[in-house]
Amino acid sequence: MKKSDIILIILILVIYLLYFSNVISSASVEGVSMYPVFQNGSLTFYASPHNITIGNIIIYKSPAIDAYVIHRVVYVDNYNEVKHYITQGVDRISNPVPDSKIGLEPPQGIPSNYVLGKVDEFHGIIFSIPYLGYISILINSII
Repeated sequence: MKKSDIILIILILVIYLLYFSNVISSASVEGVSMYPVFQNGSLTFYASPHNITIGNIIIYKSPAIDAYVIHRVVYVDNYNEVKHYITQGVDRISNPVPDSKIGLEPPQGIPSNYVLGKVDEFHGIIFSIPYLGYISILINSII
């Protein structure tokens, strides 16, 4: 086994140990709506949903399909004194219109209490690990 293989295995184990100890939170990406930012099966990391602005990528629980969605915020509004976010995938082929127009979220957007987190960025660079999310996807499909 090469040194690079051992380092990669150790890195994967450290990430999963941090995840299961709740030091960091991660999400697995399913689908192509966020390509090229995320590819199918990527593992990404997120923080609490504070200071969300247009352009941020958020993870929210869609009330329409009862599933989690990872999409970019394209519009922020206060509706009934609650902040709402309209989101859209970055791939314009699979997501030509905002999620509020296709039924993934209400017409006024996702209320802030449905937002699980904001994807971590470091100086505008989003950190994700390709293919590593498939492990979580596989485990969730078994459970």
